[in-house]
Amino acid sequence: MSVQLEHRIFNVDEYQRMLEAGILSEDDHVELIDGEIIKMSPIGSRHVACVNRLNATLNRKIGEQVIVSVQNPFRLDNYSEPEPDIALLKPREDFYAQSLPTPADVLLIIEVADASVNLDRRVKLPLYARAGIPEVWLVNLPEDRVESHSEPVNGAYQSIRMARRGEAVSSESIRPLILNTDDILG
Repeated sequence: MSVQLEHRIFNVDEYQRMLEAGILSEDDHVELIDGEIIKMSPIGSRHVACVNRLNATLNRKIGEQVIVSVQNPFRLDNYSEPEPDIALLKPREDFYAQSLPTPADVLLIIEVADASVNLDRRVKLPLYARAGIPEVWLVNLPEDRVESHSEPVNGAYQSIRMARRGEAVSSESIRPLILNTDDILG
């Protein structure tokens, strides 16, 4: 006889109440994905350095055009509140103090992946595509490359471009954003 386990799906409001009540804290390093509370992969020094380099470079190059949001949540839908490494957001006077950004506010997401490459590729990319996020860069640290995903249709990105060391990656959604992969990968 097998036992059927029942999963409890949470919506964003319930998740927020758990954070407010102290049931979950920032120290738990979790995010809400498709109604499930998912533990995030540990962040190593190479990952930290890559995010810091991207943050500095993006603020220098296009910080006047966008809000560079680093490891902050955004409300993807009623059941997902991911915390991408970097989200480039449409400017807003209140800097999103009144409400979290939504997919309509997101121009480009950058996920830096070391141990989380498979999770980002199998779970987060389809999630972002379903929500209509126009472009996602996956910084694939183990393979020393940046993967640019754009043109979301039916939960999948139709255009995928790879940039290896010595090459440049350019944004389809933010012009003229072009970064050298060596500057990203370090």
